[in-house]
Amino acid sequence: MQRTSVLAALTRGLLDAARAIGRDPDALAAAAGLDPAWLAGPDQRVPLANHFRLWVELSRRPDGLALGEALGLSGLGVVGYAMQHGATVGEALEWQQRYGAVVHPDVNPRLERRREVAGERLVFVQVVPAPFVELREPVDAQAAAIVTALAGLAGRALRARWVAFPRARPADAERHESWFSCPVAWGAPALEVAFEAAVLDLPLPRSDARLFGYLARRAESLHAALPAATSFAERARREIGDALARGEPRAAEVARRLAVSERTLSRRIAEEGTGFAQLVDAARRERALLLLEDPSLSASEIAFLLGYAEPAVFFRVFKRWTGETPGGWRRRRSET
Repeated sequence: MQRTSVLAALTRGLLDAARAIGRDPDALAAAAGLDPAWLAGPDQRVPLANHFRLWVELSRRPDGLALGEALGLSGLGVVGYAMQHGATVGEALEWQQRYGAVVHPDVNPRLERRREVAGERLVFVQVVPAPFVELREPVDAQAAAIVTALAGLAGRALRARWVAFPRARPADAERHESWFSCPVAWGAPALEVAFEAAVLDLPLPRSDARLFGYLARRAESLHAALPAATSFAERARREIGDALARGEPRAAEVARRLAVSERTLSRRIAEEGTGFAQLVDAARRERALLLLEDPSLSASEIAFLLGYAEPAVFFRVFKRWTGETPGGWRRRRSET
């Protein structure tokens, strides 16, 4: 259930955001096959397949930035409400990291602190999950929602220091550069949104320890109602996806990130009917489809970025994945 459904607050928040920018939420809900019963309460669950269909409908127009700005924290339901009543931005984000799985495990970006020449940065990192790898608007929306949500938490205007998108530079890139008012990079391994690390120490204007405690207990109960844990193979798959964005995934590194030995990693995923090579194969497929969206990259360059020693190996594997050559897949996509 944890991986096959999302918190209804996220789906409802998207529909509310759509209404705010002039889209018809009822028509969108019908097209996505959303059962009104799923949306009856913010703590209900919506099948991931239908939530994805909603994004397919929303992606028929380039509204991602506007949707993310309108969404902000509202899509996080009780987790988002609890975040607003903590003590500092850092505490709120730590809470989100702990309980973000209530919304969906892949919705929560990873947080990193990086030291750059210009100073220390807080970086939100999101590797695009399947099946969203072939859509653009959800990524735009998440980038905008991160900025809007952080400003909402702090109760003041905040500007990202830089943003990097995991796709080719679009023809209308000026729209993104204008919205974020900071340097925007393209063709990155993952979505990244960076702020000055000092934002973590900002006090929250709506801090309320008693209200936070109440909302925290509600979020904890929802978390407890989820399956005991994400499958170990699924956790490994996410770590492999992250590693692939930086180079060749290594079992030893993935095991270290999961706090187990390499032998335990192999045994645990085997118990769930898969293996490290199969998980790497699945992660490569997702990454290949994303990279092929960039017309500036040749198939040979993509083969290299995926860790294949020879382009011919990539071509053969891609044909197994999709029944098409990389060039054929790219041409078909350009015609749709």
